Amino acid sequence: MGDDLSGRESSAARPLWVRVVILLAAIGFVLGLYLSYRAHPELLANPNWGSIALVAIIGVPVILILNALELQVSANLIGQQFSFSQAAEVTVIGSAANMLPLPGGTMVRVAALKIAGASLKRSSAVTLLVSGLWVGIAFIYSGIWICSLEITSLQLGFLFIAVGIAAFLVCVVLSIRLSKKPIVLGQLTLIKLALVVVDATRIFVCFLALGYSASYAQASALAVSSVMGAAVSVVPAGLGIREGVAALLGPVVALSAASAFLAASLNRIIGLTVIVPVALFLGLRRKRSS
Repeated sequence: MGDDLSGRESSAARPLWVRVVILLAAIGFVLGLYLSYRAHPELLANPNWGSIALVAIIGVPVILILNALELQVSANLIGQQFSFSQAAEVTVIGSAANMLPLPGGTMVRVAALKIAGASLKRSSAVTLLVSGLWVGIAFIYSGIWICSLEITSLQLGFLFIAVGIAAFLVCVVLSIRLSKKPIVLGQLTLIKLALVVVDATRIFVCFLALGYSASYAQASALAVSSVMGAAVSVVPAGLGIREGVAALLGPVVALSAASAFLAASLNRIIGLTVIVPVALFLGLRRKRSS
């Protein structure tokens, strides 16, 4: 895995509209933080550092481990093999590459599969399959939790579930075309479900860190915000998009928009604090070895 996995892009090469979108996203994120703080200044006055440490020490590593397992299984779907250490390295670098104004994580995974011997077409197809599974499972998961809350609109919950089922069925068809290994699709489904559950748990713990009273069901309803943020690949890591979606969904499940924005923001900041230094270390280590 060479330097083509870094996904670097010079700022000079970016079109003007991309730079404008990135600037607006950054301004929106900072403005959202400011307005959320103004609405609930007490949430940041005395954070629960134990909960923050729990997300950093357990939540983020578990997500990285599950993503590495997902890469191993998805590679197996198209007849390729990765060691866990290789998959973990690609996962960390891909997570850091998402900071770029392009689908950095996706490009890193496609490049890694191609270097391992898969064709560009099959590498792209299996990566699309994994992304589609994430969309399907996250929407179904959030939709079920929304429906479980008596204070919410059942129509929105059913809509989420319908979107999720449609995405999942498309993935089943794509999986059949890629491989005749239904067990691999089952494994990917379980891993993606675990990823969504862990992400929802991280959001819930972030609410605890802020001292805001939110139930696990309410936090789980916001899990779809991560998918929506990732879908807007021109914005680095969905900056502001994920938090904005969480803020929009917050009132639907009887949470304040400000608290949902702050919890999603805290979840992002903790993740970056752990991932970026590890990715830099791996990049420097590879540069020295080469």
